[in-house]
Amino acid sequence: MKFYERDTESRLRLLAAEGSLATQDLELLSDCAALPRAVAEHLIENQIGVFPVPLGLAEHMLVDGHAYRVPMATEEPSVIAAVSNAAQRVARSGGFHTQVLREGIPAQIVFLDHSHTREDVQATQMQEFLAARQDTITCVADDAHPTLRSHGGGLRSVTAQAHDGFLEFDLLIDPGEAMGANIVNTIAQAVARYLGSQLPGHEPLMAILSNATAQQRVRASAEITMQSLATSDMSGETVARRIVEAARFAQCSGLRAATHNKGVMNGINAVVLATGNDTRNVGAAAYADLDDSRRTWTTWTIRTEGRKPGLLRGTIDIPLPIGSVGAAISTLPMAGLAMRLLGQPSASQLMGIMASVGLASNLSAMRALVTRGIQAGHMKLQLSSLAMMAGAQGRELDDLTAALRHNPAQANLTEARRLLTQLRADGE
Repeated sequence: MKFYERDTESRLRLLAAEGSLATQDLELLSDCAALPRAVAEHLIENQIGVFPVPLGLAEHMLVDGHAYRVPMATEEPSVIAAVSNAAQRVARSGGFHTQVLREGIPAQIVFLDHSHTREDVQATQMQEFLAARQDTITCVADDAHPTLRSHGGGLRSVTAQAHDGFLEFDLLIDPGEAMGANIVNTIAQAVARYLGSQLPGHEPLMAILSNATAQQRVRASAEITMQSLATSDMSGETVARRIVEAARFAQCSGLRAATHNKGVMNGINAVVLATGNDTRNVGAAAYADLDDSRRTWTTWTIRTEGRKPGLLRGTIDIPLPIGSVGAAISTLPMAGLAMRLLGQPSASQLMGIMASVGLASNLSAMRALVTRGIQAGHMKLQLSSLAMMAGAQGRELDDLTAALRHNPAQANLTEARRLLTQLRADGE
């Protein structure tokens, strides 16, 4: 029997017999209540276990007047604390405000064109071709996914273009409340078969969605008072000015923009993962929206009104092709839990929450960066991770972490193990 033909239990027995897995490994791969084996083995190929990631809640998120505790799945220390910290500052000034665009997901149907017809002539011919068949194409799309119209979705437009030996049809498909990858691909393939029957002499090449989803995007904004930005040794006005300059530098420097954007995605990806959405799809769409003229999704400015104290204003404008139903969202038990914790938001509401979390993550990172430095906030939780790596358990974790904090500059695994040995000796 081939490996992929076995069930999970049989795969584990085979790996143990080969010596690839020890007894403790088998215990680690035992059934998980958060994702039962009966579910997991039907989601991916060659499944042998599950890979848990810590799930936490970001607090103080006030988005469009609704207060949320936002589920975030991440292994990186300080991400959730940073979002919660920034969100609390934003909440004092009215919270986050969002605008969502959900027009659809694009798909491409591509034929190889061997006719050598001039592109301008062919473009005119294709527009006439589409105009004569628009109603039929819509019917084909509806028949490919009969329930989509009843959920508010469906084919929205079809256009054509010719270039460099290719004939390309671009579809825009509204997936309703779903993220829509399977829906869009199903419709694209059905329409491709019909178009192929109408285009003899053109060789079909592919039919697939595009992850460049400029039509599924969200804009979130927030304002923060100067008082909320101040530190013990730096005024709020100074902090705000330095944040604006740091954001401006990210627009000038590709090196800085990469790290600036990673800070945004720290927050967004954690919510995407927790809610069962597709992190790779979101990442592809977000980065496809950037270029040398627009290196980041966020902007920061200082707004002043006469003699009133100024406000730091932040905005984020980012594609977020996500859904609130379907696929992993409906099959992963923890994703269902996350959606319940959020009050079962619509796809548009969830986009607004995610974008707001990304903006909060960006604010917190920049405030730390231009004041005390980024490592100060990271270090507390990193020391806890170091204590776990050294082998500390239970109460030892708190004691060893506290000991490491006395000299964080010298904190490393060797020192953590030495201190743990000393703590255990003192406890005997």
